[in-house]
Amino acid sequence: MRGSLLSLLCGLLCPLLALDAQAASLQQQRLYYDEAKRALSKGDAGPYKRYASALQDYPLEPYLAYDELTHRLKWASNDEIETFIADHGDLPQIGWMKLRWLRWLAERGDWQTFINYYDPKLNFTELDCLYGQYLFKHGMLEEGKAQAEKLYLVGKSQPEACDTLFSLWREQGGVNEQQRWQRAKLAAEARNYGLASFLVKGLPTLGKQGEMLLQAAQNPNLLSQPSRFLPADRAMADAVGLGLRRLARQDPDKALGLLDLYARQMAFSSDEKVAIAREIGLTLARRFDARALKVMAQYDPELRDNTVTEWRTRLLLRLGRWDEAYQLTRQLPEDLAKTTRWRYWQARSLQLAQPQSQQPLLGYQPLARERDYYGFLAADRIQAPYSLNHKPLPLDPRLLQKVRNTAGIRRAMEFHNRGLIADGRREWYHVSRLFSRDEMVAQAKLAYDMQWYFPAIRTISQAQYWDDLDIRFPMAYRNNMVREARLRGLHSSWVFAITRQESAFMNDARSGVGAMGLMQLMPATAKETARRYGIPLANPQLAYQPDINIQLGAAYLNQVLGQFNGNRVLASAAYNAGPGRVRQWLKDAKHLSFDVWVETIPFDETRQYVQNVLSYAVIYGKKLNAPQPLVDWHERFFDAQ
Repeated sequence: MRGSLLSLLCGLLCPLLALDAQAASLQQQRLYYDEAKRALSKGDAGPYKRYASALQDYPLEPYLAYDELTHRLKWASNDEIETFIADHGDLPQIGWMKLRWLRWLAERGDWQTFINYYDPKLNFTELDCLYGQYLFKHGMLEEGKAQAEKLYLVGKSQPEACDTLFSLWREQGGVNEQQRWQRAKLAAEARNYGLASFLVKGLPTLGKQGEMLLQAAQNPNLLSQPSRFLPADRAMADAVGLGLRRLARQDPDKALGLLDLYARQMAFSSDEKVAIAREIGLTLARRFDARALKVMAQYDPELRDNTVTEWRTRLLLRLGRWDEAYQLTRQLPEDLAKTTRWRYWQARSLQLAQPQSQQPLLGYQPLARERDYYGFLAADRIQAPYSLNHKPLPLDPRLLQKVRNTAGIRRAMEFHNRGLIADGRREWYHVSRLFSRDEMVAQAKLAYDMQWYFPAIRTISQAQYWDDLDIRFPMAYRNNMVREARLRGLHSSWVFAITRQESAFMNDARSGVGAMGLMQLMPATAKETARRYGIPLANPQLAYQPDINIQLGAAYLNQVLGQFNGNRVLASAAYNAGPGRVRQWLKDAKHLSFDVWVETIPFDETRQYVQNVLSYAVIYGKKLNAPQPLVDWHERFFDAQ
């Protein structure tokens, strides 16, 4: 009997004792973790405490500790929380713990501990407002006023903690009518009309201007009645300016006509003039309307807005006014002038203006050493080889091991190994912020070796190390890519380039509009392509499978390429923006060379997309031992379209 009892007790207790007596296997740890995680989500810490010893070296254990502590955070001691932050401050979600804790510290008046852990980089407006309260309550009035004003002058409602801060600011003479007007204008610009209306009601002398501000923002056609917008003071000019900018998007011709009328009556501020140049000028410029040039020159004569300046230059190029374009490139602000884009166009516009001049060649030569779209353009202009400059960074094995052993990396790799890819990426991206440049390159190399290509590309880009072309341009799914490219009669380098630009080889990528997988196909496009080309697709979700996605993507590329007579420039633009828009942009532009046409694509995203795809194809052509020029001869002009 006694022996049976001992056996029973051992049966109950020995497994628990064994958790302490020997290390649990990785598979056991995963089972314990999952059980404890489920229990903690229901407020039950029992399994976590029971398995604590067995899980102490499991990479994801801090997630359990986080859940357990946050469940009772309000009652936990400062010492316990501070110890946890010291041990696990690298967790991606640690900021949310700090938000709750610091909020309660402020409520309790424990300002010293609050200050020890407050950091504006936490990026919580509520904490920023609590910090402002601290400044006022501790006699740092000027700093408090500056903090309050920064948080007040935004076009959105702020957390309740900010109300207290603004009250303290008001007691010190803050929130005058001009500041209130400025915030109302910001709110109206942000279409936050509830906040704007509230602010306008509290304006002592600018009430009428405030009402017209709201009316002009919501119904800009009212500007056709100039008598409503009096008196013609600076505040009313702000209201009219906002209305004109809104109207420009609906009816640019009408906005332009009214601008001339109001410009004679209103004294627009310099900032408002630039804003008008940006809205009315850019709207017209993106429609290739020459009237934009006068607006942009008149309202931004000092070239204060880079976007306006760039579009002035682009429109001059589109209109073939080469010498004017060249002269403007010579006046560009330094931050624009030093870019490869505008270095190229300074040389190119001069070449088009003065075909016999040798000076452009001198501009192309140093530019041709750059590894980007404009460098490749320059190389073609002087018939020089492309400079790829592939230089992997030598990495010390000890550095690689150090990075591999980092807690965040271990957690990321465990998530990845468990198939929890999104959680793994979150950890991977978060830990990058704690690394030096060389450590980030090592991190990218680890991801590359794991065939985890998107994090590898992202990390090495964050490190701003551009010369490792193996990591930046991996040969992911090579066999599939080459096979489907050949089947559809496509350049393999182009298929690689499209995929690299679309998703950077993230096979579970999903865009905000629903595009799926590596080659980012819309569900309707995937379905129609499957039908057209006889590709089995029983369920749209199958399009996330790399093999099927590449089949569908290559087939659709073939279709789009055929619509544009084998021109990759136009087909690349169409893959991003749709064939209809490309045909619209081709109207009255078939005489243009491809570089001018690409530069004047109205959508910034599509312009960059095309430039990236063409330059990436050059790089992938080299890696595939199938050299690919930036553009083929038949792609340089669009007369055949």
